[in-house]
Amino acid sequence: MLFVGCLMALAAGVWFVLALRYNDMVVGSAIFLTVTSTFTSDFFAVQTGSVTLTLDRVWIVCLMLQLVYNIKFGRFVSRPLQTSDICLAAFLGWLIIRTLMEPLGEQVKGQPSTVMHLLNGYLIPALLYWLIRFSRVDEKSIKPAVVILLIFGVYLGVTAVLEIAKMWSLVFPKHIGDPTIGIHFGRARGPMIQSVRLGICLNLCLAVLWTCVWWLNPKSKWAWGAVIAISPILLLGILLTYTRSIWMGAGAIIIISMLTLLQGKVRAMALGGLFVSTVVAGLIVGPSLVAFKREYSEAETRESTYMRAAFAYVSWQMFFDRPIIGFGFNQFQVYNRPYLDDRTTNIRLESIRGYVHHNSYASILVDLGLIGGVLYSMVVIAFGRTTFELWRNQAAPRWARATASLTFSIAAVHAIQMAFHEVSFSTIEYSVVAIALGLCQACRDDFQGASLSVAKARVPYRPMQSHYQPGYEARSHAQG
Repeated sequence: MLFVGCLMALAAGVWFVLALRYNDMVVGSAIFLTVTSTFTSDFFAVQTGSVTLTLDRVWIVCLMLQLVYNIKFGRFVSRPLQTSDICLAAFLGWLIIRTLMEPLGEQVKGQPSTVMHLLNGYLIPALLYWLIRFSRVDEKSIKPAVVILLIFGVYLGVTAVLEIAKMWSLVFPKHIGDPTIGIHFGRARGPMIQSVRLGICLNLCLAVLWTCVWWLNPKSKWAWGAVIAISPILLLGILLTYTRSIWMGAGAIIIISMLTLLQGKVRAMALGGLFVSTVVAGLIVGPSLVAFKREYSEAETRESTYMRAAFAYVSWQMFFDRPIIGFGFNQFQVYNRPYLDDRTTNIRLESIRGYVHHNSYASILVDLGLIGGVLYSMVVIAFGRTTFELWRNQAAPRWARATASLTFSIAAVHAIQMAFHEVSFSTIEYSVVAIALGLCQACRDDFQGASLSVAKARVPYRPMQSHYQPGYEARSHAQG
């Protein structure tokens, strides 16, 4: 048995070396997204002391070894730091400071410890950003990553349909069918055991499908056949999450795709048709979106809508008491209890007792104060400028500009989810954005010089013209 184990370890080592040789950070990050979303701790976990090993954490170690390999063999790309990098580092620095100033363990039963919240929600996504930021990025690495994400999206869409149809024998992994694990049982929730995370991944795959086919293979019949075949699967999966913010995210992708992929009258007609259809649909089904049957009754769905007011009120009161530095990262449930006893308002504040925060913007202000809010805003503005500069760069290749268009869609989906949920409890939400921003920043740096040289080349040489024109005297004499 020991001999067999040694052979298996040797084979795994050989395959790992080959993966380091032929893999890159872009493909590795796409694999990480599929692994961290599909093979969660409910699927596989090994407890080693105080550390829980899961497949996504093992893959993070593999990516770190990939970085060492890249540095050793000249595949590490040294790019100068930009304003966005400095803003991100400043925000993460303040986040770590406000984490270390508070208890690091589990403060409320059922809530992740502060350290794991920081690691999963922010530090691992930031690591992915920096790994891609200083790695080789080209079309050769983009296309395999696109294929991986599209296969992942088809799997998620089909799984969502099987969940709603209650065909549990065909669902993988099997823990998806266990109502005692995770939340949102009764909606499509995927292997993440949570509808919002499933919807974010489906929206990511939808944006990748539309954007990358348009920019990478606009003349390929096979590519457009994939769009026609896969789009209904992804859209149906998004619908079956029964999550309004996810539906809004899909709508944002449609609008951004029209703005960035279409031009002229076609774009105007498409946007006009979308506006009219949205208004009509809002008049018809708008009231039912406030209360519709999901995993619970319509009354409970309506109650979840009204709870937003309670979160906003309590958050504002807490922010007003500690406006500069906040209460500390991951401390909302620890310090909000006295505020829930406020009887000066008609808002049912007790309805949110025991709930984690449901608005990431307010959560940042409560936890990190005005300093954290300003630093986060600076990060958003800096990366928004980077993405827009890459999008406007006509000298950049199509695949590079595709990363900007894709980043617009992903950022819009993420911004919408932040308004309705706390998106930092897993590695999924911020990792999706971090990978897109890493690609965008790398491409912007690589092709910024090309845009300047092309702009200079496009300026025609125009010699100074003299007021003297040949034949002037003859014409003047004839006219005289």
